[in-house]
Amino acid sequence: MTSGSYDFTGYEVLVVGGTRGEGHAIASSFARSGASVTVTGTMMLRELYDTDLSPFDYESVNLARQESIDHLVGAIDHLDVLVLAATCNLPYGLPPGEQAFVAEAARSGLLGPTFLTTRLRFKLSHSPALGGGCVVNTGAVRTWLELSSTPEAAQAEIVESTARAGDNWAGLGVRVNSVLQAPRSVFPRQYAPPSELIGGSRVAGGTLVRTQQQRASDSVADATLFLASSAASRITGQTLRIS
Repeated sequence: MTSGSYDFTGYEVLVVGGTRGEGHAIASSFARSGASVTVTGTMMLRELYDTDLSPFDYESVNLARQESIDHLVGAIDHLDVLVLAATCNLPYGLPPGEQAFVAEAARSGLLGPTFLTTRLRFKLSHSPALGGGCVVNTGAVRTWLELSSTPEAAQAEIVESTARAGDNWAGLGVRVNSVLQAPRSVFPRQYAPPSELIGGSRVAGGTLVRTQQQRASDSVADATLFLASSAASRITGQTLRIS
């Protein structure tokens, strides 16, 4: 199914990290399907981004700071869908001790995506959507776990924590699922190398051609919308893998 197959009219959706990449594709798909969408980024003003954020409300948040997360939570009145698509970008030159602190805090749920999700769980529990409020983790969450583990271990931990949260939060009326994209290190021959990309696309014979990266983002967006839809109202604790 594609994003046009869904109707999210009346839904309030928060896409954390929705200013670029997969997060922006997901936010755009929800907006096209009728949802009211808020995206977050780390910059103070939306005008500082080179992507079109006009269809969305915007909130600045730093997931490595509790006070910033608390401010975001206070700005959200009602929430039906929470999508976690913000990668971990620590300041360059951060002292090793402070980086270790952030890594441990993120892993224990005192900072980062897990802390934000926990802070928003009761607002999600009040969603009147069929199946209740919905949380969707994307591969961006893995970058927080990779602060203190290998990519493979981080991937496995997301799968395990998703299953655990699905069980633990079912009583609150909140579903928790994940969408993970298989890692790619090499572009197939029919696709342009990164140096030739223009806004995620390439020019071939005067025609703008969609690239593998765009298609992958669209697949992740479609899977996210499916998990948030009424068609998936009984699905929780599951991880969808996008190849």
